[in-house]
Amino acid sequence: MRYESEMSKQPLISIIIPCLNRAQFLVPTIESVLQQDYPNIECIVVDGGSTDGSIEILNGYGDRIRWISEPDEGHAHAINKGWHMSKGEILAWLNADDMWVVPNAASQAVAYLQAHPEVDVVYGDCEAIDIEGNFLAMSYRRKWDLAHAVEYCDYCIPQPTAFIRRCILEQVGWLDTSFISKKDHELWLRIGLVGTIRYIPVLLARERIGPGYLAQRGDITAAACVALIKKFFTLPNVPESLREKRQRALSNSYLEGMKWAFECGRHWRVIFSYALRAVLVDPTNARNAFHRLKYYVAFSAPESWKLQWTLIGLESLSLPGRALRKVVGQK
Repeated sequence: MRYESEMSKQPLISIIIPCLNRAQFLVPTIESVLQQDYPNIECIVVDGGSTDGSIEILNGYGDRIRWISEPDEGHAHAINKGWHMSKGEILAWLNADDMWVVPNAASQAVAYLQAHPEVDVVYGDCEAIDIEGNFLAMSYRRKWDLAHAVEYCDYCIPQPTAFIRRCILEQVGWLDTSFISKKDHELWLRIGLVGTIRYIPVLLARERIGPGYLAQRGDITAAACVALIKKFFTLPNVPESLREKRQRALSNSYLEGMKWAFECGRHWRVIFSYALRAVLVDPTNARNAFHRLKYYVAFSAPESWKLQWTLIGLESLSLPGRALRKVVGQK
Protein backbone atom coordinates (compact mmCIF):
# COMPACT_ATOMS: atom_id res chain seq x y z
CA MET A 1 0.00 0.00 0.00
CA ARG A 2 2.85 2.39 0.81
CA TYR A 3 4.43 1.74 -2.61
CA GLU A 4 1.12 2.40 -4.37
CA SER A 5 0.74 5.64 -2.40
CA GLU A 6 4.20 6.80 -3.48
CA MET A 7 3.36 6.01 -7.11
CA SER A 8 0.15 8.03 -6.93
CA LYS A 9 2.18 11.10 -5.93
CA GLN A 10 4.51 10.75 -8.92
CA PRO A 11 3.33 11.74 -12.41
CA LEU A 12 3.14 8.87 -14.84
CA ILE A 13 5.82 8.80 -17.55
CA SER A 14 4.84 7.12 -20.80
CA ILE A 15 7.89 6.08 -22.81
CA ILE A 16 7.32 4.93 -26.38
CA ILE A 17 9.77 2.62 -28.15
CA PRO A 18 9.15 2.45 -31.92
CA CYS A 19 10.65 -0.73 -33.33
CA LEU A 20 11.13 -2.53 -36.63
CA ASN A 21 13.54 -5.44 -36.86
CA ARG A 22 15.87 -4.23 -34.10
CA ALA A 23 15.91 -7.43 -32.05
CA GLN A 24 19.64 -7.27 -31.32
CA PHE A 25 19.26 -3.93 -29.50
CA LEU A 26 15.72 -4.17 -28.16
CA VAL A 27 16.52 -5.80 -24.82
CA PRO A 28 19.06 -3.18 -23.64
CA THR A 29 16.62 -0.42 -24.60
CA ILE A 30 13.69 -1.95 -22.70
CA GLU A 31 15.85 -2.87 -19.73
CA SER A 32 17.12 0.70 -19.44
CA VAL A 33 13.49 1.72 -18.88
CA LEU A 34 12.52 -1.11 -16.53
CA GLN A 35 15.63 -0.61 -14.37
CA GLN A 36 14.83 3.02 -13.56
CA ASP A 37 14.39 3.87 -9.89
CA TYR A 38 11.40 6.06 -10.76
CA PRO A 39 8.30 4.13 -9.63
CA ASN A 40 5.68 5.21 -12.17
CA ILE A 41 6.64 4.43 -15.77
CA GLU A 42 4.51 3.04 -18.58
CA CYS A 43 6.61 1.39 -21.31
CA ILE A 44 4.89 0.93 -24.68
CA VAL A 45 6.65 -0.70 -27.63
CA VAL A 46 5.11 0.05 -31.03
CA ASP A 47 6.42 -2.55 -33.45
CA GLY A 48 5.92 -2.10 -37.17
CA GLY A 49 5.64 -5.83 -37.98
CA SER A 50 9.11 -7.18 -37.21
CA THR A 51 10.21 -10.57 -38.54
CA ASP A 52 13.58 -10.86 -36.79
CA GLY A 53 12.59 -12.27 -33.40
CA SER A 54 11.48 -8.98 -31.84
CA ILE A 55 7.98 -10.34 -31.18
CA GLU A 56 9.36 -13.25 -29.17
CA ILE A 57 11.39 -10.78 -27.09
CA LEU A 58 8.34 -8.63 -26.44
CA ASN A 59 6.26 -11.65 -25.44
CA GLY A 60 8.90 -12.55 -22.89
CA TYR A 61 8.27 -9.38 -20.89
CA GLY A 62 4.72 -10.35 -20.00
CA ASP A 63 2.78 -7.55 -18.36
CA ARG A 64 5.90 -5.51 -17.56
CA ILE A 65 5.40 -3.65 -20.83
CA ARG A 66 2.59 -2.97 -23.31
CA TRP A 67 3.16 -3.58 -26.98
CA ILE A 68 1.51 -3.87 -30.35
CA SER A 69 2.83 -5.15 -33.67
CA GLU A 70 1.21 -4.02 -36.89
CA PRO A 71 2.20 -2.15 -40.05
CA ASP A 72 2.45 1.59 -39.64
CA GLU A 73 3.06 4.65 -41.79
CA GLY A 74 6.56 5.37 -40.56
CA HIS A 75 8.55 6.32 -37.50
CA ALA A 76 6.61 9.44 -36.53
CA HIS A 77 3.30 7.68 -37.02
CA ALA A 78 4.41 4.85 -34.73
CA ILE A 79 5.46 7.25 -31.98
CA ASN A 80 2.22 9.23 -32.26
CA LYS A 81 0.27 5.98 -32.08
CA GLY A 82 2.07 5.04 -28.89
CA TRP A 83 1.49 8.44 -27.32
CA HIS A 84 -2.22 8.23 -28.11
CA MET A 85 -2.32 4.79 -26.46
CA SER A 86 -0.57 6.13 -23.38
CA LYS A 87 -1.90 7.73 -20.21
CA GLY A 88 1.17 9.59 -18.98
CA GLU A 89 1.37 13.22 -17.94
CA ILE A 90 4.99 13.19 -19.14
CA LEU A 91 5.88 11.68 -22.53
CA ALA A 92 9.11 10.55 -24.15
CA TRP A 93 10.42 8.16 -26.76
CA LEU A 94 13.50 6.03 -27.23
CA ASN A 95 14.49 4.58 -30.56
CA ALA A 96 14.89 0.81 -30.30
CA ASP A 97 18.68 1.01 -30.01
CA ASP A 98 19.00 3.92 -27.56
CA MET A 99 18.99 3.76 -23.78
CA TRP A 100 18.19 5.81 -20.71
CA VAL A 101 20.97 6.04 -18.15
CA VAL A 102 20.31 3.59 -15.33
CA PRO A 103 19.01 4.03 -12.70
CA ASN A 104 17.96 7.65 -12.37
CA ALA A 105 17.45 9.37 -15.73
CA ALA A 106 13.68 9.48 -15.31
CA SER A 107 13.72 10.53 -11.67
CA GLN A 108 16.10 13.42 -12.34
CA ALA A 109 14.02 14.69 -15.25
CA VAL A 110 10.76 14.48 -13.31
CA ALA A 111 12.30 16.16 -10.27
CA TYR A 112 13.24 19.11 -12.47
CA LEU A 113 9.79 19.33 -14.05
CA GLN A 114 8.12 19.19 -10.65
CA ALA A 115 10.39 21.95 -9.34
CA HIS A 116 9.74 24.06 -12.47
CA PRO A 117 6.06 23.81 -13.41
CA GLU A 118 6.54 26.49 -16.07
CA VAL A 119 8.85 24.18 -18.08
CA ASP A 120 7.27 22.13 -20.89
CA VAL A 121 10.32 20.13 -22.03
CA VAL A 122 13.47 19.24 -20.14
CA TYR A 123 16.49 17.61 -21.76
CA GLY A 124 20.03 16.75 -20.74
CA ASP A 125 23.29 15.28 -21.95
CA CYS A 126 23.60 12.24 -24.17
CA GLU A 127 26.50 9.92 -24.96
CA ALA A 128 26.98 8.63 -28.48
CA ILE A 129 27.97 4.95 -28.48
CA ASP A 130 28.81 2.50 -31.25
CA ILE A 131 27.08 -0.78 -32.10
CA GLU A 132 29.01 -2.62 -29.38
CA GLY A 133 28.18 0.03 -26.80
CA ASN A 134 31.59 1.73 -26.73
CA PHE A 135 31.71 5.45 -26.02
CA LEU A 136 32.24 7.67 -29.06
CA ALA A 137 31.52 11.24 -28.00
CA MET A 138 29.27 13.49 -25.97
CA SER A 139 26.27 15.06 -27.61
CA TYR A 140 26.31 18.67 -28.66
CA ARG A 141 25.49 20.58 -25.49
CA ARG A 142 23.84 23.96 -25.69
CA LYS A 143 21.11 25.68 -23.72
CA TRP A 144 17.92 26.00 -25.72
CA ASP A 145 17.66 29.26 -27.67
CA LEU A 146 14.82 29.47 -30.18
CA ALA A 147 16.35 32.35 -32.12
CA HIS A 148 19.62 30.44 -32.55
CA ALA A 149 17.83 27.20 -33.42
CA VAL A 150 15.83 28.94 -36.14
CA GLU A 151 18.50 31.19 -37.62
CA TYR A 152 21.10 28.43 -37.88
CA CYS A 153 18.77 25.46 -38.41
CA ASP A 154 20.57 24.10 -35.39
CA TYR A 155 19.51 20.88 -33.73
CA CYS A 156 20.62 21.05 -30.11
CA ILE A 157 18.25 18.76 -28.19
CA PRO A 158 19.42 15.13 -27.96
CA GLN A 159 16.05 13.48 -28.51
CA PRO A 160 16.59 10.42 -26.23
CA THR A 161 17.03 12.77 -23.27
CA ALA A 162 13.84 14.80 -23.79
CA PHE A 163 10.91 14.57 -21.36
CA ILE A 164 7.80 16.37 -22.62
CA ARG A 165 4.62 17.39 -20.84
CA ARG A 166 1.56 15.93 -22.57
CA CYS A 167 -0.25 19.25 -22.32
CA ILE A 168 2.24 21.04 -24.58
CA LEU A 169 1.94 18.32 -27.23
CA GLU A 170 -1.81 18.61 -27.10
CA GLN A 171 -1.40 22.34 -27.60
CA VAL A 172 1.05 22.36 -30.53
CA GLY A 173 0.21 19.02 -32.09
CA TRP A 174 2.06 15.72 -32.27
CA LEU A 175 4.94 14.71 -34.51
CA ASP A 176 4.49 15.76 -38.13
CA THR A 177 4.30 12.45 -40.01
CA SER A 178 5.39 14.08 -43.27
CA PHE A 179 8.94 14.21 -41.84
CA ILE A 180 10.92 11.00 -42.22
CA SER A 181 13.96 12.72 -40.76
CA LYS A 182 14.20 15.76 -38.47
CA LYS A 183 10.71 15.18 -37.04
CA ASP A 184 12.01 15.87 -33.53
CA HIS A 185 13.82 19.03 -34.66
CA GLU A 186 10.61 20.31 -36.23
CA LEU A 187 8.68 19.54 -33.04
CA TRP A 188 11.13 21.46 -30.84
CA LEU A 189 10.64 24.58 -32.96
CA ARG A 190 6.87 24.40 -32.58
CA ILE A 191 7.13 23.87 -28.84
CA GLY A 192 9.81 26.54 -28.47
CA LEU A 193 7.56 29.11 -30.13
CA VAL A 194 4.85 28.86 -27.47
CA GLY A 195 6.38 26.93 -24.58
CA THR A 196 9.45 26.67 -22.37
CA ILE A 197 12.34 24.28 -23.01
CA ARG A 198 15.21 23.87 -20.55
CA TYR A 199 18.54 22.07 -20.53
CA ILE A 200 20.03 20.41 -17.45
CA PRO A 201 23.72 19.40 -17.39
CA VAL A 202 22.96 15.81 -16.42
CA LEU A 203 23.69 12.64 -18.40
CA LEU A 204 20.29 11.13 -19.18
CA ALA A 205 20.69 8.84 -22.21
CA ARG A 206 22.93 7.03 -24.66
CA GLU A 207 22.32 7.11 -28.41
CA ARG A 208 23.63 4.29 -30.58
CA ILE A 209 25.35 5.35 -33.80
CA GLY A 210 25.39 2.75 -36.53
CA PRO A 211 23.81 1.45 -39.73
CA GLY A 212 20.18 2.35 -40.24
CA TYR A 213 17.67 3.38 -42.86
CA LEU A 214 18.91 6.98 -42.98
CA ALA A 215 22.63 6.26 -42.60
CA GLN A 216 23.22 6.86 -46.33
CA ARG A 217 20.17 9.01 -47.01
CA GLY A 218 21.57 12.41 -46.28
CA ASP A 219 19.50 13.68 -49.19
CA ILE A 220 16.33 12.99 -47.20
CA THR A 221 17.68 14.72 -44.10
CA ALA A 222 18.93 17.64 -46.19
CA ALA A 223 15.46 18.19 -47.63
CA ALA A 224 13.98 18.00 -44.12
CA CYS A 225 16.30 20.78 -42.90
CA VAL A 226 14.87 23.14 -45.49
CA ALA A 227 11.29 21.94 -45.03
CA LEU A 228 11.23 22.49 -41.28
CA ILE A 229 12.50 26.08 -41.56
CA LYS A 230 9.98 26.84 -44.29
CA LYS A 231 7.22 25.37 -42.15
CA PHE A 232 8.29 27.33 -39.08
CA PHE A 233 7.75 30.66 -40.83
CA THR A 234 4.19 29.66 -41.74
CA LEU A 235 3.27 29.22 -38.08
CA PRO A 236 1.16 31.85 -36.33
CA ASN A 237 2.70 34.16 -33.75
CA VAL A 238 6.28 34.03 -35.06
CA PRO A 239 7.75 37.19 -33.53
CA GLU A 240 8.89 39.96 -35.84
CA SER A 241 12.44 39.66 -34.53
CA LEU A 242 12.56 36.16 -36.02
CA ARG A 243 10.65 37.02 -39.20
CA GLU A 244 13.38 39.51 -39.99
CA LYS A 245 15.84 36.61 -40.07
CA ARG A 246 13.81 34.45 -42.44
CA GLN A 247 16.14 34.75 -45.45
CA ARG A 248 19.27 34.02 -43.45
CA ALA A 249 17.54 31.14 -41.65
CA LEU A 250 16.45 29.59 -44.94
CA SER A 251 19.91 30.09 -46.42
CA ASN A 252 21.47 28.42 -43.39
CA SER A 253 19.02 25.53 -43.69
CA TYR A 254 20.55 24.81 -47.11
CA LEU A 255 24.02 24.91 -45.53
CA GLU A 256 22.87 22.51 -42.82
CA GLY A 257 21.39 20.31 -45.52
CA MET A 258 24.76 20.29 -47.28
CA LYS A 259 26.33 18.89 -44.13
CA TRP A 260 23.89 15.98 -43.95
CA ALA A 261 24.14 15.31 -47.67
CA PHE A 262 27.92 15.11 -47.34
CA GLU A 263 28.16 13.11 -44.12
CA CYS A 264 25.43 10.61 -45.00
CA GLY A 265 26.09 9.35 -48.48
CA ARG A 266 28.12 12.00 -50.32
CA HIS A 267 25.11 13.24 -52.29
CA TRP A 268 27.05 15.64 -54.51
CA ARG A 269 24.13 16.85 -56.59
CA VAL A 270 22.37 17.97 -53.42
CA ILE A 271 25.56 19.52 -52.03
CA PHE A 272 26.20 21.62 -55.13
CA SER A 273 22.57 22.60 -55.56
CA TYR A 274 22.14 23.59 -51.91
CA ALA A 275 25.30 25.71 -51.95
CA LEU A 276 23.83 27.67 -54.83
CA ARG A 277 20.38 27.92 -53.30
CA ALA A 278 21.87 29.21 -50.05
CA VAL A 279 23.41 32.10 -51.97
CA LEU A 280 20.29 32.73 -54.02
CA VAL A 281 18.20 33.06 -50.88
CA ASP A 282 20.74 35.27 -49.09
CA PRO A 283 23.69 36.54 -51.15
CA THR A 284 25.38 37.84 -47.99
CA ASN A 285 25.83 34.20 -46.99
CA ALA A 286 28.00 33.42 -50.05
CA ARG A 287 31.25 33.32 -48.09
CA ASN A 288 29.90 30.63 -45.74
CA ALA A 289 28.55 28.61 -48.66
CA PHE A 290 31.86 28.88 -50.50
CA HIS A 291 33.98 27.78 -47.55
CA ARG A 292 31.69 24.87 -46.73
CA LEU A 293 31.70 23.60 -50.31
CA LYS A 294 35.45 24.09 -50.58
CA TYR A 295 35.96 22.06 -47.39
CA TYR A 296 33.84 19.16 -48.62
CA VAL A 297 35.69 19.03 -51.92
CA ALA A 298 39.11 19.11 -50.24
CA PHE A 299 38.11 16.55 -47.61
CA SER A 300 36.73 14.00 -50.03
CA ALA A 301 39.37 14.32 -52.79
CA PRO A 302 36.71 13.60 -55.43
CA GLU A 303 37.32 12.14 -58.85
CA SER A 304 38.13 14.53 -61.66
CA TRP A 305 34.55 14.84 -62.90
CA LYS A 306 33.35 15.81 -59.44
CA LEU A 307 36.11 18.38 -59.16
CA GLN A 308 35.16 19.90 -62.51
CA TRP A 309 31.54 20.28 -61.46
CA THR A 310 32.60 21.69 -58.13
CA LEU A 311 34.64 24.39 -59.85
CA ILE A 312 31.63 25.22 -62.00
CA GLY A 313 29.54 25.42 -58.84
CA LEU A 314 32.04 27.73 -57.15
CA GLU A 315 32.08 30.02 -60.15
CA SER A 316 28.30 30.05 -60.15
CA LEU A 317 28.27 31.62 -56.70
CA SER A 318 29.09 34.92 -58.37
CA LEU A 319 26.47 34.66 -61.12
CA PRO A 320 23.71 37.28 -61.26
CA GLY A 321 20.34 36.32 -59.90
CA ARG A 322 18.72 35.21 -63.17
CA ALA A 323 21.62 32.95 -64.15
CA LEU A 324 21.84 31.53 -60.65
CA ARG A 325 18.15 30.68 -60.70
CA LYS A 326 18.67 28.84 -63.97
CA VAL A 327 21.50 26.78 -62.48
CA VAL A 328 19.41 25.64 -59.51
CA GLY A 329 16.25 25.13 -61.50
CA GLN A 330 14.17 27.94 -60.01
CA LYS A 331 12.03 30.42 -61.90
